[in-house]
Amino acid sequence: MTDEPMSPDAVPGVSPPRLPGPLTLAGVSLAFLVVHALALAPVALVAHRAFQDGLGHGMWRSLVAALVLTADLALLPVLLVACSGAAGLVLAPRYTGRHPLDFRLPALKRWLLSLAIYFPTAVLLDLFHLYPLKSLHIRCFGGRVARGAVVGGLVTDPSLVEIGAGSIVGGFSNLLGHAVERGEVVFDTIHIGAGCGVGARAVVLPGSVIEDGGLLAAASLLPKGARIPTGATFAGVPARSARVLRGRP
Repeated sequence: MTDEPMSPDAVPGVSPPRLPGPLTLAGVSLAFLVVHALALAPVALVAHRAFQDGLGHGMWRSLVAALVLTADLALLPVLLVACSGAAGLVLAPRYTGRHPLDFRLPALKRWLLSLAIYFPTAVLLDLFHLYPLKSLHIRCFGGRVARGAVVGGLVTDPSLVEIGAGSIVGGFSNLLGHAVERGEVVFDTIHIGAGCGVGARAVVLPGSVIEDGGLLAAASLLPKGARIPTGATFAGVPARSARVLRGRP
């Protein structure tokens, strides 16, 4: 097996990875880690001064230290989104089709690199329910999130996700744009139309489509390549039409 980057000619349906060379990727990764460290350093310093000797220099100094710490913590997610998002714009990862499960291949290495940069900030934004920043972060990594959509849970492959206006993705859900089967990594898009709902702890697998107004109930699993018709409600593992589950035609 060759170690050359995969192309649409080699694997049908694969979008060409618009990615820079290894040195640029290494530089982006290093810059990302440095900015993270610089962002966390003042937070630790201010907290240390405020709790160690702030009270000894009067109430006003303690108050100022607390205000600076609060402002620093408030700006930290913005800084992380800016840094991680900039890396996402440079990487611009978007994969479709099937790839051999061989992490020596440059394309899969770059995919893992993009996830390593994306995930820490994504988890932080979800933990503190910073949904506007989370939608912006997903867009930076190639995802399409319409205005008015609220995205909770975990979007594992942001570049493969499209979410329409007014849709809500519940907490602890997982939109998974890849699957591993028979020695291959399979990538496919997830399309969620306008006004849709994905319940808490639901899982949506690659190639799935939820048409406008569709609803996936909480703790349900929408299988790979499944489709929820317009206005329909699906539930269960695997998810099926709620009318079928109730015994209705």
